[in-house]
This record gives sequence, structure tokens and C-alpha cells, in this order.
Amino acid sequence: MFDGTAPAAASPVEPSPVAPDAVDEATERQFNLRLRHPERLSVYAEHSRRSAAFREACPGVQLNRPYGPGARAVMDVFPAGQGAPILVFIHGGYWRTLDKDIFSFIAAAYVAAGVTVIMPNYDLAPQATLGAITAQVQGMLRAVVEDAPSFGADPGRVVLSGHSAGGHLAAMAALAGPTGVVRGLAPVSGLFALEPLLRTTVNRDVRMSAEDARSLSPLWLLDRLPEPPSFPLSLLVGGDETDGFKQQSRDFRNAWTARGGAADITHAPGTTHFTVLDALAAPASPTFAAILSMLGRT
Repeated sequence: MFDGTAPAAASPVEPSPVAPDAVDEATERQFNLRLRHPERLSVYAEHSRRSAAFREACPGVQLNRPYGPGARAVMDVFPAGQGAPILVFIHGGYWRTLDKDIFSFIAAAYVAAGVTVIMPNYDLAPQATLGAITAQVQGMLRAVVEDAPSFGADPGRVVLSGHSAGGHLAAMAALAGPTGVVRGLAPVSGLFALEPLLRTTVNRDVRMSAEDARSLSPLWLLDRLPEPPSFPLSLLVGGDETDGFKQQSRDFRNAWTARGGAADITHAPGTTHFTVLDALAAPASPTFAAILSMLGRT
């Protein structure tokens, strides 16, 4: 969810149906991080620099490959050889901003470890509703599975990851995904219960109703699965995150294990909501090892 202004990918701000008195200031401080982290723009810039260098160096990369209709229904494919398993990483930005190009750097270590990495874009709020965005990303996963042989990857071994709002989208896609395909879910500082955001200025762009916030929450979907989750959950959270973001991951982990699934949380020391992705990209991190294990790599 990389909440903040981003290079060129930012969505325009429009008037909101959320009344000013609907904003709860304590909740706003937990989930709207722009004022708390003015350094986020320099983090974006460094990630963008590393990402551009990796795109230039990655053999066989396929940029902006369409997966559906529309200008933003495209994905980058970073291949790791014939039969490689797949990691799908979904960028954040509170469903309203940012772009996959900022985050290509994450793929470097996974490709070196024999994992093909997919990074999609998706439509943004307020032009697209959250329900439409969620459905679009679920369609992206189906397209990846169908198209995997054409870029040499194994369609039966997929792990989904995503940051913040991207963690929400990854969880929704994984829980509704094709049976027997998803081998693991690894959200990074994700959002799994959306009701608190109704009381923040974030909803001026996202425009969720109370019913949207309930039915589009991974916690709600998890509770309605007919069987326990068939794949493990590995959560990554910045050690210096707000209590609100940490609680989101704890609650999702607890609900997952209550349904009989395997789940763990890693707190990356000294990282914020914006720098925690460096831990996802680091080969020495527990989350990196967990993802490789989910995909049958060591």
C-alpha cells in the first residue's frame, strides 16, 4: 500500500462521499502514513533506481505483457528458466497509486534462486472500485496459470505476495484461486480487515461502503472457506510499523491457524512500512527462505 505520492502512477484525487466528521484521528494515524514518513519519496526513488537496473540486466524479461483488457492490465515477467515455479508480487498504494516498475528490484534474488517472478499492474481507485480491482487481480492469477507454459514456468507452483494493499489483493486472489495451484501466501504489511479504513481519509479515494469493507476483507473470506487453507501463510511486517498494521497481520495469522492452516509472522527489525520490502528482497531473510520452501526450492 505504499501510502503516499508516487512517481507518475498517482491517481487523481476527487471529492469524497466520506464526511470530514467520519474520520477518526486515532485510526487515521495508524493507517495513513504520509505525514509519519516524509522520507518515503527517497525510498521510492532508490527502489526505482534499483528496479530500472534490474530490468535492464534481466535476460528474457517480458515487460507490460497484457493479461486482460485495459491499459493497466499488464504484467512484467522475469523468467528463471524452463519449469521454474512462480512468485507473483502485487504492488501497494492503497489501491489508488504507485506502479509495478518501482518494485522490480524485489525479483532479482528470486530469479537468481530459480523462481520466475510476475509483477502486475491493476486499475486504480477512484476510477475503479475496490470490487473491480479485486476481481481484476483474481483474473490476473487465472491468466498467469493459463499462460505460464508460454513463458516457461510451472503453472502448478505459485506463491502470491504483495505489499500493504497489494497484500490484501494477494490474499483475496489466493483464497479464491484455482485449486491445487497456490502453494503459499506471503503478504508484506498487508491489510486483511478493511473496516477501520472507513474511518480514514483513505476512503475518500477508495470509496468503500460498509458492505464492501466486510465482503472484500480476506478475514471475512477466510472465515467462509469450506475447508481449512490448503497452503501455508507467511507474513512479513516491518518492526517499526504502526500498531494498526502489526495488528492486521496478527489477526490474520490467528484466524488462519484457527481454521487449521499453518501460519507464521516475521518482524523485520528496524524497517518501516516503506523499507520492509528490502527484507522481502534479501536472500538471507526468513521470508525469502519461506517462499523458496513453499515453491520447493532450497
